[in-house]
Amino acid sequence: MGIPAPFAWNESFATSYKNIDLEHRTLFNGLFALSEFNTRDQLAACKECFVMHFRDEQTQMENANFELFEEHRGIHESFLEKMGQWKAPVAQKDIKFGMEWLVDHIPKEDFKYKGKL
Repeated sequence: MGIPAPFAWNESFATSYKNIDLEHRTLFNGLFALSEFNTRDQLAACKECFVMHFRDEQTQMENANFELFEEHRGIHESFLEKMGQWKAPVAQKDIKFGMEWLVDHIPKEDFKYKGKL
């Protein structure tokens, strides 16, 4: 899936879980803001959004005994490891990577838990 223009959450990314969809919107907003402002504070805020969302999503998966929980957690950890290397101002190639990762991750990985949490 390509990066939507403008870079924003839309219904094609809906998981059917209101709280997760709201958090996904926040991730889109965080990456968009980083692409526009690219400051140390914006990077810290964006990272925090991802950390908090991954924690919430993984808690729901674990509570539901989702069979792909460990695999999914590993995917999150790998992304956070890459994001943890970003320094402000973040290179545009890294921001693009984050955007591509998000628009790919939701339909390919998050949709696997639809109806299972």
